[in-house]
Amino acid sequence: MIKKTLKALLLTASVLLTQNDILSQTYSEPNRYDITISEIMAKPTPEIGLPAVEYIELHNRLPHPCTLHGWRLKLGNTVKDLPDMTIDSCGYAVLIAQKNLENFTPFCDHIFTLSSLALTDGGQQLTLYNQHDEVIHYVSYSKSWHTEAIKQEGGWALEMIDANWPCVGSENWNSSTSPIGGTPGQSNSICNTLNFNSIPFITGVTMPDSTTLRVHFSKTMSADIMENDGKFRTEPPLTILNIKEVPPEFSSLDIRFGTAIQPNTDYKLLLSGTLTDCGGNTYQIDDRIPFGKAAPPEPFDLVINEILTNPIDNGNADYLEIYNRSNRIIDLKDVKVGYGGDTLPQKAVAAVSKGWQLHPKTYVALCKQKNVTLQQYVCKDEKRLVECDSLPDFAISKGIIHLTDRSLQSIDRFCYTEEMHYPKLLTSKGVSLERLYPDMPTQDENNWRSAAESAGFGTPGYENSQSGNTLEHNEFEINPEVFSPDNDGYEDYAEVLCTFTEEENRVSIVIFNNRGHPVKHLTNNMLCGTSARFRWDGLDDRNQSAPAGMYVVQIECWNLRTQKTIRKRKVVSIYLL
Repeated sequence: MIKKTLKALLLTASVLLTQNDILSQTYSEPNRYDITISEIMAKPTPEIGLPAVEYIELHNRLPHPCTLHGWRLKLGNTVKDLPDMTIDSCGYAVLIAQKNLENFTPFCDHIFTLSSLALTDGGQQLTLYNQHDEVIHYVSYSKSWHTEAIKQEGGWALEMIDANWPCVGSENWNSSTSPIGGTPGQSNSICNTLNFNSIPFITGVTMPDSTTLRVHFSKTMSADIMENDGKFRTEPPLTILNIKEVPPEFSSLDIRFGTAIQPNTDYKLLLSGTLTDCGGNTYQIDDRIPFGKAAPPEPFDLVINEILTNPIDNGNADYLEIYNRSNRIIDLKDVKVGYGGDTLPQKAVAAVSKGWQLHPKTYVALCKQKNVTLQQYVCKDEKRLVECDSLPDFAISKGIIHLTDRSLQSIDRFCYTEEMHYPKLLTSKGVSLERLYPDMPTQDENNWRSAAESAGFGTPGYENSQSGNTLEHNEFEINPEVFSPDNDGYEDYAEVLCTFTEEENRVSIVIFNNRGHPVKHLTNNMLCGTSARFRWDGLDDRNQSAPAGMYVVQIECWNLRTQKTIRKRKVVSIYLL
């Protein structure tokens, strides 16, 4: 009898322990990425099959049910309290506005309602918080995540592709392929296993204050990166007090130093060791990133160096390249890109809202979709491409681009036209306009040229294919004396370089063929300062290609005292077949 009683007690204890274990698993608090935003219907019209109802789908990635109590959802700047809910093991919950419950119920189970739900059609930041105000998941969606243009017009949900990579942005999202436009409360129609094992790197740095360096990574890293185990060092040495993640994206770190950095000092951040990304993959990293104290931008410190306004796909491949011609570090969070208007832009956005230090004599290309730019152009350094999805849509035929400081004081301004492209191009689609000389006036039409075909018609983030060199020259010089105007990136034009001793001069330049007939009037009575450059691209006054042969360049100039000078130089034009 005693043995039976003891056996019964042991069995009861075992059952109770098992139940407690199950209960502890069921009601354990989810960690980061355990609950994710897995589907977004931001623009439900025109209707495809589902009713015209906006919704957000949550997915429980854990193998047991999760109860959410006191959670919140932030949509842009609006915070919504979520109702208490339990999401099944590997299950879903769909959030809609209360007013839409009756219409949506036939299409979905596991519906939970909010007082209202207003999603932005073009894109918005969505952040899921637990009851402790900790970020569990963050998504900054955009309608451009629909890779098919017709689905951007509405009626189709955005779905996450691989649930094992909740920290990845646009590459892990696309349009639903469901015949009704979405899969609310069900497994996503585009579920697939993806590989995001690219080696992470530091995309840029900025300094929120004099003792904090904010480091931006190309992908979200594991939280163990905050452990100060010697992975991060600086030259000259600075004491690192702590390292913290930057919510809600967690793709940036704040490294806090014990002392403030000094002005006019070049620092380097050294990253060396093993890093783990948010998907659990480990990498050996060895990187050196320069940083320092940034200075406010002044006029002509930065120049517009290259623009693409007519992309191949008529989509989001526009880019704007900026060159820092100053001797100071400039943080692009202090710079605005404007479009339209004459003296002031009609629209202006931060060049890089999160900050990006542009060092002296270096380039950066701001692009709408970095992955598109990488696909279409040769990019020698991916770090020099910075995504700016708020970049204005540049008109193809003509427009005005501004660089300003925060108070809209002009740094540089460029009024471009499609006619500035090489006239013999069959099309300017996919061809960027490149600046020849950073020190010459931006608005000088002779200072711009179509990117060379040999460079892939664009050079985002590095030296232009058609850049000119600073030359030591006499009073008048032609360089080169033999050129081949075929837009292959090699000696495509000849330049007439002029240097004067007077402050004000008038210049006329005419090009004659070997029979003495004028074929091209480069300039007529143009007012110049102490130096000027004029470019001949091998076309005559009718925009026809001049035949190969020898030509005479006649230069006439007058100074303030009306002293007339005539100079002649020879140039040979040879076409390459």
